Amino acid sequence: MEEDGALLGAIARGSKAAFQSYYERHAGRLLGYVLRVTRDRPLAEDVVQDVFTAIWQKASSYQAEQGTPLAWMYRITRNKLVDRWRRGPPGVAGASEAERPVLALVQTDPELSMSLERALEGLSPEQRQAVELAVLGGYTHEEAATELSVPLGTLKSRIRMALQHMRALLTE
Repeated sequence: MEEDGALLGAIARGSKAAFQSYYERHAGRLLGYVLRVTRDRPLAEDVVQDVFTAIWQKASSYQAEQGTPLAWMYRITRNKLVDRWRRGPPGVAGASEAERPVLALVQTDPELSMSLERALEGLSPEQRQAVELAVLGGYTHEEAATELSVPLGTLKSRIRMALQHMRALLTE
């Protein structure tokens, strides 16, 4: 985790070697995550490219007090995916039958989309990190707990509390 922060600092200073190292460390897992979400390899590859372009351009905006480097990367990924879904036709290619109505609703209802964004923003940094890694990032609970350096039970509690908080905000 500290090494990723140092790499982002070097990337912010223009180090191509640091960018290459960061890419090699995370591109495979990120592609796997985006593939699970989209089920569309060309789209997933495009999103991963967009994410790493954003990392190169915005590495100086990373702030450690707002979360881990991986949580930051997955937040960028989530934003890129939402942007793609908003631009795409209803019934996003690659979405499961159960997901298509929800994705279509989010695409056609900017208020709902903004509500979801506000619900995520309303979480504590610890809860947001847990949700971004374990729910949005495709990490197992054990992997996310290790990444965040917290006990497994703590991670699960953070996720449960975050989801309850988001549910309450979204049902208002």
